Amino acid sequence: PFYENNNIIYYQSRGLLKEDLAARPKYLSKMNGNKSLFNFNNIDNNLSSVYIFEGPIDAFFVKNSVAVGGIQENTHKTFTEYQSKQINKLMLMNKVWVLDSQWTDTASYNKTKKLIEDGQTVFLWPKNVGKQFKDFNDMTIRYGLDEISTSFVDKHSHRGLKARTILSQIR
Repeated sequence: PFYENNNIIYYQSRGLLKEDLAARPKYLSKMNGNKSLFNFNNIDNNLSSVYIFEGPIDAFFVKNSVAVGGIQENTHKTFTEYQSKQINKLMLMNKVWVLDSQWTDTASYNKTKKLIEDGQTVFLWPKNVGKQFKDFNDMTIRYGLDEISTSFVDKHSHRGLKARTILSQIR
């Protein structure tokens, strides 16, 4: 569920087992609902950064994280109108995009490139980690972690020329 003011305003369910995905869609969401930011109600405005993930499962593992509930690779539009209103409420916070590994996911690579072109700060997967794992969920499962530190995310988050340079070394 996606909450705001302790009310469920949107929901998204996800199939997890391969045998389930053969007969059903991978994702099911509330029809005609305002797609909001997952975990928005738990953001601590006293912290300096908010971490924006594609999927809710990955957002569980980093403090002060939200998820958009999916990205579209071939568009500059990143948020729904409602999500834009929510993120604008966090205008004093540094916004850091954390997508799936650019080393293994072409859609993530392309969306990261667009975010960098738009002047956004993005997490760029270090090679030794990005070639092993698809996303933060995979990393936490492998290492038995409950949390990934914001210092790890911040260390590998960049914008502008530095981000372009690092991304160019991935492909």
